[in-house]
Amino acid sequence: MCKTLFLYVILLFPLSMPVYAGNVVSINPVETQLGLGEIVGITLDIAGLGNGVALGSFDLSIDFDPALLQFNHVVFGDPLLGDQLDLAKQGQNLPSVTTTVGSVSLIEFSWDDSFVLLGQQANSFTLASLYFTAISSGISPLNLSLHSLADSEANYLVADNGNGSVSIHAPINAVPEPAAIWLLIPGLALLMFKRRNLHG
Repeated sequence: MCKTLFLYVILLFPLSMPVYAGNVVSINPVETQLGLGEIVGITLDIAGLGNGVALGSFDLSIDFDPALLQFNHVVFGDPLLGDQLDLAKQGQNLPSVTTTVGSVSLIEFSWDDSFVLLGQQANSFTLASLYFTAISSGISPLNLSLHSLADSEANYLVADNGNGSVSIHAPINAVPEPAAIWLLIPGLALLMFKRRNLHG
């Protein structure tokens, strides 16, 4: 009985061990400037995979100032490499997005076999692209929270994360210039007055 329990613990222990691989999940670009009404796209990227480590799932959220930014939509996957959590193109991973006021949560699981992820997944790629519209001027932080990351064997994956910000500036309205005719009228009136006095 004790021997069986010991083997059971030894087999399950690696599943609970975090994998340290120097991974980083980041917001790109880190700082963005745009005007009112403009749309900004940011990407959530992961780097530092490889060496026997592939990403199997993620659960993260982005917090922003809802008085300054309005969330539009999200596109999962890398624009060039495709969805690196659906390399077998099975379409069963069903990524999900949940929105609340000032927050967007993204979850995706891979159903690909571990050997597929380890053999074909890129070391660095985009998890998702998020799009926002600027609705007021100011600076909105973009705070990234990693709730969970797991490798291809469902081991907890440790990663650093970076935040970002969006600066929104109101357009500078030009001071309306008086029409040229209104500048000429006083001069013409003065010229006529002097001419009249000379002939008077």
